[in-house]
Amino acid sequence: MQESMSVLDYLQMSKDVSQNLLEKSKNLSWYDLNISADQEIVKIRRKVGEIRSEIHRMRGFVRFNSLNENILFGYMKPKNNIGRLITDIFAKRFQENVIILGNEKKVWISYYSKNIYHRHEESRNLSEIVEEVKTLINNYQEIETNKIWEVYYNSQYIKERENHKLFYKNMPRKHLKSAGNDIELRLNSSTLDEYI
Repeated sequence: MQESMSVLDYLQMSKDVSQNLLEKSKNLSWYDLNISADQEIVKIRRKVGEIRSEIHRMRGFVRFNSLNENILFGYMKPKNNIGRLITDIFAKRFQENVIILGNEKKVWISYYSKNIYHRHEESRNLSEIVEEVKTLINNYQEIETNKIWEVYYNSQYIKERENHKLFYKNMPRKHLKSAGNDIELRLNSSTLDEYI
């Protein structure tokens, strides 16, 4: 899906891009973007790089909870307008599952089956949407994936190898926060022995 996107497609996802740069990127190939030394094209290259980097981070940091075997939801607060793309990526990865991603202001919903996407976007709170979906499905039984992640991180803890500075260098707090990863934000000092 991402392979077929043009430079313009990426640039349109930016939260702050001038009309001049959008016009310049209309006929810009990936090859020209990468080799040009023109100042405006360098700006375009930086913007596209920021967007691709944020897409990569969101794909890695978003954690899902499950409403049932076919509905997954998670928290995501991107800086740029990449919400629809991220939900589509996860919908294609977890085919025939409804993917709901959002935050306090916006929610993106995507479903992929038989090479067709079904998309929906709401300017509402994620928790409101999740509560609505819960009421629509009667046999609701949420799997506490946060607890699973917490047990995983706690079980991997080795006191002698504790290095918070290195951890937050590789997983910056702002990226963990934008993906709603509370467990990774509060490093715990529990060991696996406490769970056994």
